[in-house]
Amino acid sequence: MTRPNTLQSLERIFSKFEIVVIFVLLLSITTTFAQLPSNANKQGNTKNENDIMTRMLDYSGPSENHAILDQLAGKWNFMDPKRSFIKGTLSRKPIYDGRFYIVEITGGKLPLPVGNGKMKDGNYQNLQIEGYDNPKAKFVTTSVNNHIGSDIEMQIGSFNKEKNTFTYEWETELVPGLKKTNTRILRIVDKQHYIEEYFEMQDGRQVKIRELDYARSPE
Repeated sequence: MTRPNTLQSLERIFSKFEIVVIFVLLLSITTTFAQLPSNANKQGNTKNENDIMTRMLDYSGPSENHAILDQLAGKWNFMDPKRSFIKGTLSRKPIYDGRFYIVEITGGKLPLPVGNGKMKDGNYQNLQIEGYDNPKAKFVTTSVNNHIGSDIEMQIGSFNKEKNTFTYEWETELVPGLKKTNTRILRIVDKQHYIEEYFEMQDGRQVKIRELDYARSPE
């Protein structure tokens, strides 16, 4: 007995459908395996990662530029030669095997803001972290204090070997909209002395606002 034409047509459709499904599955498996990294690629990626890690570690260690900062390590007494009441002490200590330096400064008595418009008398305090950014080839100093400013200063600098001088620059905005460009020049006189000069831009010209003389304190 001959099967109905409808049934035969359905069998042909399902047969073709099965072939298509099998083809799609084979194609998917083939594509997936093709996308999987080979052992050679895995080894190459691992090598690249190891190379990057090695370079990062190399760039993280202290360099000859950190050794320049180390010349300033120790305890110092400072004073403004024109305003003798501005004076104090400074301590500079290396941390992390000489990668950074902690600088603690204590000055004279000042009115200090304590919130809600209130003030109290206390000694000026300043905390800094100094270092040298190896990839950027720049000296860096961050600075906070307990007197004026709620910002964290980020001073970026360079060193002139011939003049034995650091030059740092940064911008402050102590009052909204009142931005100032600042420069600090630190000149090493000898192993026992160095001088700092502070400048700010006023009406398009650089004006010196302070000078501090530092003398190494006897241990």
